[in-house]
Amino acid sequence: MKKAWRFVRGVSRGLRVGTFFPADSAAPAAQAPGGSEERPLPPRQGADLPGGLVLSRHRLALPGLTRPLCLLQLSDVHLRGPAPWLPHLLDRVSERRPDLVLLTGDILTRGWQEPVVAAFLDALPAAPLGRFAVMGNWEHWSDAPPERWGPLLAKHDVRLLREEVVELPGLRLAGTDDLLAGITDPIALRQRLPPGPPTVVLSHSPAILPALAGPGVDLVLSGHAHGGQLRLPGLGALWVPRGTGAQVAGWYLQDNTHQFVSRGVGWSIAPLRFRCPPELVELLLSPA
Repeated sequence: MKKAWRFVRGVSRGLRVGTFFPADSAAPAAQAPGGSEERPLPPRQGADLPGGLVLSRHRLALPGLTRPLCLLQLSDVHLRGPAPWLPHLLDRVSERRPDLVLLTGDILTRGWQEPVVAAFLDALPAAPLGRFAVMGNWEHWSDAPPERWGPLLAKHDVRLLREEVVELPGLRLAGTDDLLAGITDPIALRQRLPPGPPTVVLSHSPAILPALAGPGVDLVLSGHAHGGQLRLPGLGALWVPRGTGAQVAGWYLQDNTHQFVSRGVGWSIAPLRFRCPPELVELLLSPA
């Protein structure tokens, strides 16, 4: 009885700091400029995730890019303890063959167990351009501050970017702290990104777009909102958390800066998804 009451109280508290039926979410998510497609990833081992895991592929041409690149984005996994769907997720993640692996926050949640998180990080595919992550709100709220999360990621060959810029062959990559729970200065970061090579910025909370958009930033990758998690016909997302802004899922454009907001893999409050399946995301970038 006590556990049920804590759950109800947690749900009530969470719903008070978000938005019901956010504006414009009733419209279908916008596709990538070069096209988007999805296909189901049925389990070969373990159970399926709530809503059924899919692979989303999106095509975008970037000025200045010298060769095609495949970016694998994983967001909002919300790992805690062992789960029947985890073998399925690890299996499907490990089979990808990207050039770059990008974790856009909330990989874990409150009560996370290090062996479970380590198994997920070990399943990440090798990537010739590297594997990178940024902070999400739940890393901050779940006893995984940068001082702990960064070294844990590094043990599995993943680099945490926090208000940092790195130069990769033919591509510039930057990462912010989380807008909602961290300490970030997106305007100062953008000032460190003069026009040059194509630039991708990782930032967990989508509401950061207005501060990042402009010259020097070609693409922003975010998550956080789970696409609304429950999408009702004609009404759109039932609820999104604070820090989402106007960008719930899919593609957005502001001041020539593209943003893609992933629906993520996990969930908030309860293991429910409706008309909003969890996704692994491949971004296929090509020279403009």
